[in-house]
Amino acid sequence: MILTILFAVMLIIGLILIYKFDYCDLGLVGLLFTAPGGLFLAIALAVIIQAHAMTNNTIQKNKLQYDGLCKRYEIVKSEYEDVSKSDVIADITAWNTEVYNTKYWTENPWTNWFNPQDIANNLEYIPLD
Repeated sequence: MILTILFAVMLIIGLILIYKFDYCDLGLVGLLFTAPGGLFLAIALAVIIQAHAMTNNTIQKNKLQYDGLCKRYEIVKSEYEDVSKSDVIADITAWNTEVYNTKYWTENPWTNWFNPQDIANNLEYIPLD
């Protein structure tokens, strides 16, 4: 959120400097604000739109991965072990790390617009007991 607002402010300041002070050196400074501000704002808006447009798909993929990992963990805990325990524990640890990172960056005020809250709310940790 803060990054996107910062880029928008850069663009606005640059445009004001260009149109109000085009007859002096402040017009060039305005161009130095406008170009990167506009570019980064366009990139940020494209990333935000892409992240929010794919919310339902990402939630469904995460649910399928979560369910698969839970089933693998149940198999490992039973006496009919078909897969290596270390592989399953490593995969579950990677899942839990991804869940933590998603929740962290969704709550971070600098980047929360880039991560939809719906995805973070639907993620669950897999307990290793």
